Amino acid sequence: MKKISLSGQKLNNNIVELTTFYSLRLYILRDYHKVINRLEKLNLPVNIIGVINTYPIHQFNLKSQVVNPKHILITGGMHGDEPASVEAVLQFLERVPTQLQQQFSFTVIPCINPYGYVHNTRENQDGIDINRSFETDEVPEVTIIKEAIDNMHFLFTIDFHEDYEAKGFYLYEGKRDEQYFGPEIADKVKIFGPIDSDDSGEDTTEIVQGVYKVASKWGTKGLAPYLIHFHTEHVLITETPTVWSLKQRVNLHLGVLDTALQML
Repeated sequence: MKKISLSGQKLNNNIVELTTFYSLRLYILRDYHKVINRLEKLNLPVNIIGVINTYPIHQFNLKSQVVNPKHILITGGMHGDEPASVEAVLQFLERVPTQLQQQFSFTVIPCINPYGYVHNTRENQDGIDINRSFETDEVPEVTIIKEAIDNMHFLFTIDFHEDYEAKGFYLYEGKRDEQYFGPEIADKVKIFGPIDSDDSGEDTTEIVQGVYKVASKWGTKGLAPYLIHFHTEHVLITETPTVWSLKQRVNLHLGVLDTALQML
């Protein structure tokens, strides 16, 4: 989410636009049963790793037949008002080709925040931003995720997000050896839409335009820095602009994922 610096009439207009935006979001209720129905049709190995306010959180474990496969973690739905993140994970699961499982094993969590997804809110049912809470064990969704991936280690992790203020896409990347491939990925997926030209608004370092470091100063509050500290060698966060169509946002997320898998 980007910082806004405005004045005068422009400020008033933007306040009206944002107020209208948030007012409209309050009336959106999504049917989580549609998500569950799509997941049940997959005929893939799945566990329910937790239940939040009657909404199950699913985890798929797609194992490879090869010895020592590359283990990948894919997550969506951290923020409930970012539906393209959930849709991208669903479409990945619906189309995952068997040849990918010759190289990779996948752990996939389609919707971390089902209450937020249903009610179209960034936060969970207690008004807490889950993605700022991984340094505590007092948030149910955080505890569920931590327990689900305990003792797991991943070569690569991707977490899908959206930004309602952005006009283009951007990425965050964290890698233990700092050999980043985010700039190459960003260049390749520009076929789906432009890179956002504004600063990300987060306190971090830009690798190239539209690709930012997962900063060590973030500690382990967010999922991505938590994972890079404890569970993964490499993490990408994809941010797509909400002003794009759902299809375009999903295509960008999956384009980044597909390109990353080709480069691993």
